[in-house]
Amino acid sequence: METTSEQQRIAFSKRLTQELKRIGQPVGSPTQIARTFNQHFSGQPVSAQTVRKWLLSEAMPTQPKLLALAAWLGVSAQWLRYGSGEKLETALPSGVQQTGLVVLGKEYAGLAQYAGIIPLLDKLARLSPRDMRIVEGMVQLMHAENGGK
Repeated sequence: METTSEQQRIAFSKRLTQELKRIGQPVGSPTQIARTFNQHFSGQPVSAQTVRKWLLSEAMPTQPKLLALAAWLGVSAQWLRYGSGEKLETALPSGVQQTGLVVLGKEYAGLAQYAGIIPLLDKLARLSPRDMRIVEGMVQLMHAENGGK
């Protein structure tokens, strides 16, 4: 029997609620969950309405938000999304290197010239969303001054 998208959303919502309770998040307060999640997510912030939809099985998070949720909750993204595989992330996919919060693609593996950037990326990943936007703006200005190179 094939699982419908509604059944998948319901199952995801149950896993999400279970894990939020486990880490002490108030599942009755989407505003508080959104606020705390956004402190751990450097992308476009989520609203309380979005979190409410996740909790009520009305919507699924995008892939970047799902990955951030899984990292925040300390579970594997596959388990959180589908309920399959290992609950706790035990290994990274082949060709991926992780350092703290930063995951680099296989194109960076083994390249000594990038070794110095890894600690910097790790520190950047830990910035608040506000500070991340400031740094991003500064980098864009420097990039523009160098002719986009």
